[in-house]
Amino acid sequence: MIIPDQAGGVMDYANVMAERMGDARVLTYRKDLNVDGDVVLLHVSGYGYSRYGAPFHLLSWVRRNKPRMKRFGVFMHEAYATSNRITSSVFWVWRAQRHVASQLAKHSDFWISNTTKVHAWLETQAGDLPHLWMPVFSNIGELAGLTGISRNKALVVFGSEPVRTGTWRAAGEALFRWAKASGIALHDIGSPLRDAEVAALLQTHGVIAHGRLPPDAVQQAFGKATYGLVAYSPHDVAKSGIFAAYCAHGLVPVLLSENTGNYDGLESGVHYLKGIPTTDPGPADVVRISQAAFDWYQGHSVGACVAAVDALLRPEAPHR
Repeated sequence: MIIPDQAGGVMDYANVMAERMGDARVLTYRKDLNVDGDVVLLHVSGYGYSRYGAPFHLLSWVRRNKPRMKRFGVFMHEAYATSNRITSSVFWVWRAQRHVASQLAKHSDFWISNTTKVHAWLETQAGDLPHLWMPVFSNIGELAGLTGISRNKALVVFGSEPVRTGTWRAAGEALFRWAKASGIALHDIGSPLRDAEVAALLQTHGVIAHGRLPPDAVQQAFGKATYGLVAYSPHDVAKSGIFAAYCAHGLVPVLLSENTGNYDGLESGVHYLKGIPTTDPGPADVVRISQAAFDWYQGHSVGACVAAVDALLRPEAPHR
C-alpha cells in the first residue's frame, strides 16, 4: 500500500488495513519506489502528494510503473475540491485535480471511493473497471455490539486540531446553552488547540480537555459518552474517520452543516442529529439514532472493508 508522506487519517487508515490483512506493507510514496511484481493499492489524497492537490508527478509514476505491477488499485480518499471564490487557489486548480483523479482511476485495475458523490463521478470516467463504494472505517477500533453499555450525559469533540477548532467555532454558544440546560459534560480529545480564542472559550465553559490520547483511552471515553460532534457536510461525511469512529462506538453523531441532503445511506434524524438540538432528545430517540448509526457502520467495518478490498487485490485467491 502506497500512501503520501503525511501523518493523518489516510496513513492511519492504511496502517489499520495492512495490519488486519497481515501480509501487506505500507510504504510512503517516492519517485524511485520499486514495485516490480507487486500487488499495489495506491491511497490517493491529492493534497498529500502535491501542494495544490494535483500530483501530475504521481500520475507519471503510475504510467511508468503500472506495466511492472502484478495488479494495481486506487483508493480515492479525496478526488478534487471545488470553490466559487476566485481568491481561492481551488478555483484555479480543481480541473487539474479532477484530471489527475480521473486518469489515476483509468490506469487502475480497480478503483474504490468512499462517498457516493465521488463514486458516481468516477463511474463516468472509469466505470468499465471493477469498482467499489466503501465508506471509511474507524481508525481507533470498533465495538462488537451496543448491549450492556452505560452512557453518561456527555458529548465529545474528537479529531485533528484544525477539525476540532472548526467544530467548536461552528457550534458556538448554541452548544454551551444546550449542554448547560441538559446537564451534558463536554469533552475535547486531541492535540491542544492552537487557536487562543477557541481555547479560552472552552476553558470558560468548563470543557474537559484531555489532550491527545492513545486509541484505548479514546475508546474508553467514547464508551462513556452519548454524543459525538463534528462540523462536516453530509455529502462528505462517509469519508470522515471521526464520524466513522462515533458510529462504530454507538455515539449519537451531531453534524454541523448547512447541507440538508441525504447521502451515502445516511438520513438526518435517523442516523445523526443535524445541528445543535433546541430541545434535549428523549432517551428512546437517543437509543434509536445510536443503533441506526452503529448498524450503518457495520457494512464497512474494518473486517468488511478488508475482505472486500482483498477480493479486489487478489481475485484469484479463495476468500471466506
